[in-house]
Amino acid sequence: MMNDVATEPRRTLGRRLIGGLGRGLAWAIAALTVLIGLAFFGGSIPLGPAEDAVSTVAMLVPWLTGTLIVFGLIGIATAAYAWRTRRRALATAGALAGIAASLMCAVPWGTASRDADVSWGEYFAAVPQATPDATETYTTVDGQDLQVDVYEPAGASGPAPAIIYVHGGGWSGGSRSESAPWQQWLSDQGYAVFSIDYRLASPPRWQDAVGDVKCALGWVRANAATFGADPAAVSLVGDSAGGHLSLMAAYTVGDPAFTPSCAVEEAPVSSVSAWFAPTDLTALAADSDMPASAEGYLTAFLGASLDEEPGRYETASPLTHVDSEAPATMIVQGGVDRLVSLDQGAALAQALKAADVPVTELDLAWSHHGFTGQWGSWGSQALRPAALEFLGEYAG
Repeated sequence: MMNDVATEPRRTLGRRLIGGLGRGLAWAIAALTVLIGLAFFGGSIPLGPAEDAVSTVAMLVPWLTGTLIVFGLIGIATAAYAWRTRRRALATAGALAGIAASLMCAVPWGTASRDADVSWGEYFAAVPQATPDATETYTTVDGQDLQVDVYEPAGASGPAPAIIYVHGGGWSGGSRSESAPWQQWLSDQGYAVFSIDYRLASPPRWQDAVGDVKCALGWVRANAATFGADPAAVSLVGDSAGGHLSLMAAYTVGDPAFTPSCAVEEAPVSSVSAWFAPTDLTALAADSDMPASAEGYLTAFLGASLDEEPGRYETASPLTHVDSEAPATMIVQGGVDRLVSLDQGAALAQALKAADVPVTELDLAWSHHGFTGQWGSWGSQALRPAALEFLGEYAG
């Protein structure tokens, strides 16, 4: 009996410790979920260096959907338990967490489902396996081998339209393989796809990188027959910085400021698609909710700040080079892109329309910068049929 009496306080203490830890964890999950919700739904707040960090958190929300569903359920359970045990503050926090998590999952889905055929099954589906059919070196420059991954067209009965894919990464990072599922998917739709390297900053590569894309264009045309491609039907597709380089290569054919980095003939492309790409470098940082990041990328790429070399920023902007000879262009923007403002795509679209160039605009509500990196995201699901429609009409 005395042992039971002595053990009881220890059991009570243990239960209290476990209960305290549980409540502490519930508070932490509730607070974290609410803060993520504020970052996701909140507009731009001038927070100095922290502004970029808040925007980065917002951009990561789509990748956290599964976690948010769990957090939301924990929040609801916490609210119910805390209410029964008269812990009103914890109940309120749990309820707010449940609401925030639910809205972060439901609002983007509800908006996307009104405009496109999207599904939760595809959202959580496994990323398709992607394996290039060949990897070649398309040129060697400055001692660096620039390579291309080739995805031959599936089921083609003759030469297929070719797509050169230019990866993103702020002009200073990324790789030709990072969007491999998209490249494989495009080849499965009957396109010959060529995903390329280009020289990265630093040193400044604002001319070199465009020249590398043009060199790759020439290599693809010269080697098209080997890979089942039509040399007369070559299009460019790029995301973020790669979209910018795609636009520059497409809009500066014959421009002495942007010559190919190897001995190839230049020729117009059939079409160009730019996904969440900067189009006016003079306004990119000022328009961005991530100004420190934007300025860092631009300075490394261009070798100077806007104040130091405004002419260079203008020359390196696709918007500067729009004329009636520009190819059909698809502009894809995330509606809540914190890095590249919607104004960037809108300005280019307006200039192309004024020049009577065919332009297709796709603004995807609640999609953030880099949304194509998540294969099943609502933006990716909406983009795939729209991209096929554009390419079917203009890629050749």
